[in-house]
Amino acid sequence: MKLKVVKYKNYGCMMESEETEDPYDNRFFWCFFELNNGKIISLFLAENYKNKKIRDIDYDFQYPKEELKTGKIHEYKFGNAEPNTREFSNEFFDWFDNLSPIKNLKENKELHNFNGGGPTKEETNTVKSFYDKNMLKKREKATNLVLIKRN
Repeated sequence: MKLKVVKYKNYGCMMESEETEDPYDNRFFWCFFELNNGKIISLFLAENYKNKKIRDIDYDFQYPKEELKTGKIHEYKFGNAEPNTREFSNEFFDWFDNLSPIKNLKENKELHNFNGGGPTKEETNTVKSFYDKNMLKKREKATNLVLIKRN
C-alpha cells in the first residue's frame, strides 16, 4: 500500500527564542499528520536564524505517543479547536506540556526515536514530501483539522 496523508492539523509557530543581542534565533513549528496506515506523525520544524535571516531549517519526525515506565500512554489526539483561539493553544500545550523526560519512558523501539525507533523512512518521506509541497511556504498559517479526500 502506498502511504498517503489522510488528515493533518498545522499549529504554525508555537515557540520562538527570546530577542537578545545574540545574532542567533529560532522559531519552532508543529504539524500533525495521519497516514492511511493509521499512524500519526508529528513534524517539528525549526527555523534557525543568524542576523535575522534564515540560515537553515531542520525537520524532526516523531510518533506523538510515548509509553511511560508506569505503563501509562501519553499521545496526541486530533482536536476540533480552531486557530487563533485559546482552545487551539490549549489543545497543543495539553499535549506538549505533558511530554515526559526520556528517563521516565519505557524502552519501546517502535515508538521512540532515541533508541532507534520512531517513524519509518517511508512514513517520514511521505510526510516531508506532502509538507514541502503543500505547506512549507504557508507554515505560519495555523489550520483547522483538514481531511484529505482521495479517489
